[in-house]
Amino acid sequence: MFSLGASAPTALPPEGDTYLHRALAVIESDHGGLCPATAGQEEFEATMTRLADEIRAELASGPSGPASVEALNRMIFGQLEIRASADLKDPCNLFPFPVLERKQGYCVGIAALYLLLAERLDLPIYAVATPSHVFLRHDDGTTRINIETLQGGANIPDEQYIREQRIPEVSIRDDVFMRNLTTDEFLAQFRNNLGVIYSEKKNYDAAAREYESALDLDPRLPAALYNWGNDLLRQGVYRRAVRLFSKSLRLYPTDVWALNNRGLAYMKVGKRGKARRDFEAALRIDPAFEQARRNLEGIQSPQ
Repeated sequence: MFSLGASAPTALPPEGDTYLHRALAVIESDHGGLCPATAGQEEFEATMTRLADEIRAELASGPSGPASVEALNRMIFGQLEIRASADLKDPCNLFPFPVLERKQGYCVGIAALYLLLAERLDLPIYAVATPSHVFLRHDDGTTRINIETLQGGANIPDEQYIREQRIPEVSIRDDVFMRNLTTDEFLAQFRNNLGVIYSEKKNYDAAAREYESALDLDPRLPAALYNWGNDLLRQGVYRRAVRLFSKSLRLYPTDVWALNNRGLAYMKVGKRGKARRDFEAALRIDPAFEQARRNLEGIQSPQ
């Protein structure tokens, strides 16, 4: 199990570097034990500068939105051969320096690398969150191009994400999902994913610090509330778990797992009626959700 011990003060990269690069460098330095990189900060900085210069030269004649996206896609998925990984437990698939070294990452890790280059080039490319995924979007106010990092930069329409992930209209209208994220809001996604890595290691104190940091950056991040609630449920802190699940559900009301797990927490504090309503609500949204069905049957069985 990894733990967060006391560490020496982290030196920021030179002031000329981008804000995102400085923030991610601090995070990676503070959690370097999770995935030690063979390359140092200076080597990574030099590599990113070289890659950005190559793209800048390619776009010297005047970058359009499509041309900029195509150039970045060729660099990330072609020249660098970055490939998607489904392993969310591996921290090396999250931190951008190891992603570059190992040529693989999951959505947030690849997005971090992509955004680092885009920020150096001053391109209007943003992270966009769905309930369980992060993709990218070029948006200059006129041209919008989605960039799916798990499919080599494919332009997947908003409607497909909304349909496939069954994102509720209220969560889109309230700007919980499908909006362009600020840099701090993307860093909140990164912190949340780091929290998940610590949760998997059962280092709940470290995970809680990451979820709290994520919510400081973006108080409207349902995933951080849900993940933190799950940890509290596992630790037997049921009333606080209920509060976090409830906050998450106000932002993402059709999250069947948050409903199911809040129902479990309600059962633990003796609120069987509220638990039943949560299991029933989860099944109305997804009639095939077997865990909620079993929980509902259990609560209806004679004691």
